Amino acid sequence: MAERSAGRPRDPEADNAILTAAFELFLERGLDGTSIEQVAKRAGVTRATVYRRFATKEELLFSVIELPRDVVALDPARMAVSSEEEIIKGWAALMSTGEAVQLLRRIIGASADNFGLMQRYWELFIAPRRAVLKDLVRPGFPPGTDMDVVVDMAGGALFYRALTRPEHNTPDELETYLHKVLHQVGYRP
Repeated sequence: MAERSAGRPRDPEADNAILTAAFELFLERGLDGTSIEQVAKRAGVTRATVYRRFATKEELLFSVIELPRDVVALDPARMAVSSEEEIIKGWAALMSTGEAVQLLRRIIGASADNFGLMQRYWELFIAPRRAVLKDLVRPGFPPGTDMDVVVDMAGGALFYRALTRPEHNTPDELETYLHKVLHQVGYRP
Protein backbone atom coordinates (compact mmCIF):
# COMPACT_ATOMS: atom_id res chain seq x y z
CA MET A 1 0.00 0.00 0.00
CA ALA A 2 1.40 3.43 -0.98
CA GLU A 3 2.11 5.93 1.76
CA ARG A 4 0.02 9.01 1.77
CA SER A 5 1.92 12.27 1.48
CA ALA A 6 1.83 14.80 4.28
CA GLY A 7 -0.16 17.15 2.10
CA ARG A 8 0.51 19.88 -0.34
CA PRO A 9 3.75 21.77 0.07
CA ARG A 10 3.37 25.24 1.52
CA ASP A 11 3.10 28.10 -0.88
CA PRO A 12 6.06 30.45 -0.29
CA GLU A 13 4.04 33.34 -1.73
CA ALA A 14 1.32 32.77 0.88
CA ASP A 15 3.97 32.54 3.62
CA ASN A 16 5.49 35.84 2.51
CA ALA A 17 2.08 37.53 2.20
CA ILE A 18 1.12 36.40 5.72
CA LEU A 19 4.37 37.61 7.26
CA THR A 20 4.23 40.93 5.41
CA ALA A 21 0.60 41.52 6.41
CA ALA A 22 1.32 40.60 10.02
CA PHE A 23 4.35 42.90 10.16
CA GLU A 24 2.34 45.83 8.78
CA LEU A 25 -0.58 45.20 11.14
CA PHE A 26 1.63 44.77 14.22
CA LEU A 27 3.29 48.10 13.42
CA GLU A 28 -0.04 49.84 12.83
CA ARG A 29 -2.14 48.32 15.61
CA GLY A 30 0.06 46.39 18.00
CA LEU A 31 -0.42 42.80 19.11
CA ASP A 32 -3.75 43.35 20.85
CA GLY A 33 -5.13 45.37 17.94
CA THR A 34 -4.23 42.73 15.37
CA SER A 35 -6.28 39.61 14.72
CA ILE A 36 -5.53 36.51 12.69
CA GLU A 37 -8.60 37.38 10.63
CA GLN A 38 -7.14 40.81 9.78
CA VAL A 39 -3.81 39.22 8.83
CA ALA A 40 -5.57 36.69 6.59
CA LYS A 41 -7.66 39.36 4.91
CA ARG A 42 -4.68 41.63 4.22
CA ALA A 43 -2.59 38.68 3.00
CA GLY A 44 -5.36 37.46 0.71
CA VAL A 45 -5.55 34.03 2.32
CA THR A 46 -8.00 32.21 4.58
CA ARG A 47 -7.79 32.18 8.36
CA ALA A 48 -7.18 28.44 8.14
CA THR A 49 -4.10 29.09 5.99
CA VAL A 50 -2.69 31.37 8.69
CA TYR A 51 -3.57 28.97 11.52
CA ARG A 52 -1.92 26.05 9.69
CA ARG A 53 1.33 28.00 9.90
CA PHE A 54 0.95 29.82 13.22
CA ALA A 55 -1.05 28.53 16.18
CA THR A 56 -1.22 31.94 17.91
CA LYS A 57 -0.71 35.63 17.22
CA GLU A 58 2.35 35.55 19.46
CA GLU A 59 3.91 32.79 17.35
CA LEU A 60 3.21 34.87 14.25
CA LEU A 61 4.78 37.94 15.90
CA PHE A 62 7.97 36.04 16.69
CA SER A 63 8.15 34.79 13.11
CA VAL A 64 7.83 38.40 11.96
CA ILE A 65 10.63 39.48 14.30
CA GLU A 66 12.86 36.75 12.93
CA LEU A 67 12.19 37.61 9.29
CA PRO A 68 15.41 37.27 7.35
CA ARG A 69 16.92 40.69 6.84
CA ASP A 70 20.32 41.62 5.58
CA VAL A 71 21.31 43.04 8.95
CA VAL A 72 24.28 41.56 10.79
CA ALA A 73 22.77 42.61 14.13
CA LEU A 74 19.81 40.27 13.67
CA ASP A 75 21.68 37.06 12.95
CA PRO A 76 23.67 35.55 15.83
CA ALA A 77 25.63 33.29 13.45
CA ARG A 78 26.71 36.29 11.37
CA MET A 79 27.46 38.28 14.52
CA ALA A 80 29.83 35.54 15.71
CA VAL A 81 32.04 35.93 12.65
CA SER A 82 31.80 39.72 12.39
CA SER A 83 33.99 42.41 13.90
CA GLU A 84 32.81 44.58 16.75
CA GLU A 85 32.68 47.48 14.29
CA GLU A 86 30.38 45.60 11.91
CA ILE A 87 28.04 44.74 14.76
CA ILE A 88 27.96 48.31 16.06
CA LYS A 89 27.21 49.53 12.54
CA GLY A 90 24.51 46.87 12.16
CA TRP A 91 22.75 47.76 15.42
CA ALA A 92 22.99 51.48 14.67
CA ALA A 93 21.53 50.93 11.19
CA LEU A 94 18.74 48.73 12.54
CA MET A 95 17.75 51.06 15.38
CA SER A 96 17.71 54.05 13.04
CA THR A 97 14.77 52.61 11.11
CA GLY A 98 11.28 53.69 12.06
CA GLU A 99 9.95 50.16 11.58
CA ALA A 100 12.41 48.58 14.03
CA VAL A 101 11.73 51.24 16.64
CA GLN A 102 7.96 50.98 16.19
CA LEU A 103 8.09 47.18 16.47
CA LEU A 104 10.15 47.48 19.65
CA ARG A 105 7.60 49.97 21.04
CA ARG A 106 4.78 47.56 20.21
CA ILE A 107 6.52 44.62 21.90
CA ILE A 108 7.30 46.64 25.03
CA GLY A 109 3.75 47.99 25.14
CA ALA A 110 2.17 44.57 24.72
CA SER A 111 4.40 43.08 27.41
CA ALA A 112 2.79 45.30 30.05
CA ASP A 113 -0.28 43.04 29.90
CA ASN A 114 1.48 39.91 28.64
CA PHE A 115 4.74 39.33 30.49
CA GLY A 116 5.08 35.92 28.84
CA LEU A 117 5.50 37.79 25.56
CA MET A 118 8.55 39.65 26.90
CA GLN A 119 9.98 36.44 28.36
CA ARG A 120 9.68 34.71 25.02
CA TYR A 121 11.10 37.74 23.18
CA TRP A 122 14.07 37.61 25.56
CA GLU A 123 14.61 33.87 25.02
CA LEU A 124 14.19 33.84 21.25
CA PHE A 125 15.61 37.17 20.22
CA ILE A 126 17.63 38.98 22.88
CA ALA A 127 19.51 36.18 24.70
CA PRO A 128 21.18 34.57 21.64
CA ARG A 129 22.44 37.93 20.34
CA ARG A 130 23.50 39.04 23.80
CA ALA A 131 25.64 35.92 24.32
CA VAL A 132 27.51 36.51 21.07
CA LEU A 133 27.96 40.21 21.79
CA LYS A 134 29.42 39.55 25.25
CA ASP A 135 32.01 37.18 23.78
CA LEU A 136 32.94 39.62 21.03
CA VAL A 137 33.54 42.66 23.22
CA ARG A 138 34.98 40.84 26.26
CA PRO A 139 38.62 41.25 25.06
CA GLY A 140 38.21 45.05 25.13
CA PHE A 141 37.52 45.08 28.88
CA PRO A 142 39.75 44.41 31.88
CA PRO A 143 39.53 40.96 33.49
CA GLY A 144 36.71 40.70 35.98
CA THR A 145 34.41 43.11 34.13
CA ASP A 146 30.78 42.05 34.49
CA MET A 147 29.85 41.63 30.83
CA ASP A 148 26.13 41.30 31.63
CA VAL A 149 26.19 44.81 33.10
CA VAL A 150 28.17 46.16 30.14
CA VAL A 151 25.71 44.71 27.61
CA ASP A 152 22.75 45.93 29.69
CA MET A 153 24.19 49.44 29.76
CA ALA A 154 25.02 49.59 26.06
CA GLY A 155 21.77 47.94 24.93
CA GLY A 156 19.68 49.96 27.35
CA ALA A 157 21.29 53.21 26.24
CA LEU A 158 20.75 52.36 22.57
CA PHE A 159 17.10 51.39 23.07
CA TYR A 160 16.46 54.44 25.25
CA ARG A 161 17.98 56.78 22.66
CA ALA A 162 16.14 55.15 19.76
CA LEU A 163 12.81 55.18 21.59
CA THR A 164 12.95 58.64 23.13
CA ARG A 165 15.07 60.78 20.81
CA PRO A 166 14.00 60.03 17.27
CA GLU A 167 15.56 63.24 15.97
CA HIS A 168 19.02 61.77 16.73
CA ASN A 169 18.60 58.40 15.09
CA THR A 170 20.56 58.37 11.87
CA PRO A 171 22.86 55.36 11.55
CA ASP A 172 25.94 57.58 11.93
CA GLU A 173 24.57 59.33 15.03
CA LEU A 174 23.65 56.04 16.70
CA GLU A 175 26.99 54.49 15.80
CA THR A 176 28.84 57.45 17.34
CA TYR A 177 26.60 57.26 20.39
CA LEU A 178 27.28 53.52 20.85
CA HIS A 179 31.02 54.12 20.63
CA LYS A 180 30.72 56.81 23.32
CA VAL A 181 28.67 54.53 25.58
CA LEU A 182 31.15 51.67 25.24
CA HIS A 183 34.07 54.01 25.85
CA GLN A 184 32.39 55.38 28.99
CA VAL A 185 31.97 51.87 30.42
CA GLY A 186 35.65 51.08 29.85
CA TYR A 187 35.80 49.45 26.44
CA ARG A 188 39.26 49.66 24.88
CA PRO A 189 39.46 47.54 21.72
